[in-house]
Amino acid sequence: MKAVSTFSLIIALIALIIGGYTQFIQITELQKEQKQMAEDMLKLKQEIAKSWQHSGKPEWPKYHDATGVLKQIAGNRVIIDQDEMPGFMRAMIMSYDVENPEQLKNLKEEDKVRLKLKETETNLTVVEIEKK
Repeated sequence: MKAVSTFSLIIALIALIIGGYTQFIQITELQKEQKQMAEDMLKLKQEIAKSWQHSGKPEWPKYHDATGVLKQIAGNRVIIDQDEMPGFMRAMIMSYDVENPEQLKNLKEEDKVRLKLKETETNLTVVEIEKK
């Protein structure tokens, strides 16, 4: 009887060791997978950050076409009753500096005009203006 108990104890210990070893292997594999997933997540975050940096910073200058009615000319500045610029600006009265005031020579108040606006980080300037 003592031999059976000893034999049962040895089998139980072997089963415990094998079970523990199997769990150790599984845990090790899970840790490797977890480490790989963490590395993949870090790479993904870095790629997203790069894309945000590239697309998040507007490239200046940007140019916009506009139309409206010339309300006033004062030196190198104009006031325009401007039509809506879909996706950019609703219709409103705006005052702009004109880069080349020579373009204003042939214009008068109440002329319908086409404008090309240059947008920078801080302002909008008329780079082209002509009678419509």
